[in-house]
Amino acid sequence: MRNHVGTTERPRRQAWSGIAPGAETVGGAQFLCAALYAQLAALGEEPYGRGYGGGIAVLFWLAVMCVLGPPLALAVGCAHNLLFTTPVMVLSNLAGTRTRISAPWWALPVVGLLAGGYALPVRLLAGTPYAAALGWIAAAGVLPVAVAVLARMRRVPRARVRLWALGPIGVALIAAFLSGAAAPGYRPPVLEEASYVGTWTGDGVRLELGARGEVTARELPVHDGFDVVRRCSGRGTWKPVEADPGDRTGVAVSVPGCEDAESVWQVAGTRERPELFVLMGDPDAGDMAVLRKRPAE
Repeated sequence: MRNHVGTTERPRRQAWSGIAPGAETVGGAQFLCAALYAQLAALGEEPYGRGYGGGIAVLFWLAVMCVLGPPLALAVGCAHNLLFTTPVMVLSNLAGTRTRISAPWWALPVVGLLAGGYALPVRLLAGTPYAAALGWIAAAGVLPVAVAVLARMRRVPRARVRLWALGPIGVALIAAFLSGAAAPGYRPPVLEEASYVGTWTGDGVRLELGARGEVTARELPVHDGFDVVRRCSGRGTWKPVEADPGDRTGVAVSVPGCEDAESVWQVAGTRERPELFVLMGDPDAGDMAVLRKRPAE
């Protein structure tokens, strides 16, 4: 092709830039899905039963995520776009102009390079294994970068990328919600009566449970619904508390003169390292005393 002065015009390369259209939407959606799953799964893993129980917990956190999730996701998505996706696009563009390999093909190697750089301070500051930090950072960056690369190659506007992302994001949020709500919950151990016999201590409390049902209790907490108001000690009896399937077992302590003290201690921990605990006051943020069994002398 010649212009009006007779010189040959070289064909232009396809436009490519460091702009990452729509990547912040995908990055924020990833954060929202991960936060929703993690919070719902954590409710079932709470070993002491604190928090809003059962379906109320699911509805509560769903409402929280509906209100706070979108603005937080947008902020996180924009930060991820600024710190990760846009640098990947810029470096890919730079590599593409310096080599015969087009910029889109450089995106994946640059993701690994940038993730490796970010993984180093995570390893030093948080103590996370370098390979794990590298894997998580790279995994969180692949999808936003892929969307940005595809949008730049097809010259799709940012608004259209966001519109197209709504359907997959909705499906991903539903999947995260169902997976988190159905995640296996914590199951306390069921102890035999002989396993309770021994000395249990913790949080200033001491229970000496005898094989014949006798107990020596020291510093049992007396709670008025808000705070521990006093402590009570004495000798009395104990017996195991049976529970229906799905509920907790434990021990009931009866000490004369300590009728106002916490008397039912439930089981937590594991079969190898069992615990006895009481939750006092607010079931979401109340006081708690946890006892652990001392090794037999």
